Amino acid sequence: MCELIALSAEPAARFVGVTAMFISDWLPLLRDALAHEGRFRWRLRGTSMTPTLPPDCEVEIAPLPPAVPLGSLVVFADGDALVVHRLVRRAAGRWITQGDGRLAPDRSLAPNQVLGVVVAADSDGRRCWPGPDARAAIPFWLARHHVLRVLRYGWRKLLAAKAGVW
Repeated sequence: MCELIALSAEPAARFVGVTAMFISDWLPLLRDALAHEGRFRWRLRGTSMTPTLPPDCEVEIAPLPPAVPLGSLVVFADGDALVVHRLVRRAAGRWITQGDGRLAPDRSLAPNQVLGVVVAADSDGRRCWPGPDARAAIPFWLARHHVLRVLRYGWRKLLAAKAGVW
């Protein structure tokens, strides 16, 4: 899972106070900062978005636009971490996200669980996303999600048939 960590200790100290707070404690502060400042940058950790986003890159997060297109990289809270994954599907009023480096989607999200969208990413001081092919890659990532979904369904049916449950 690609989690976000503070770029420096100073902003974390501002939010933390003593040692550590849970995401649920400071998510309202991040929402407020995003609403007032317009954008903020955080360091990514993890490999679930490779090859699109390299580990330890810095992402720039912007508020959600009125309509978030499929294929957007969204930021949401999951447990005690902020996560960046791709919006791959909507179902029954919920959003389905999946890391580009993952084989299965995340648990579905209510749209109000999503903090913002990634608008840029830098690694080693150079822009790494969006590149010239970022828009062209979106259909690939969306199709990959649906193909894997069908394969998971078929695999479950095959296993159930072998077990005599089907």
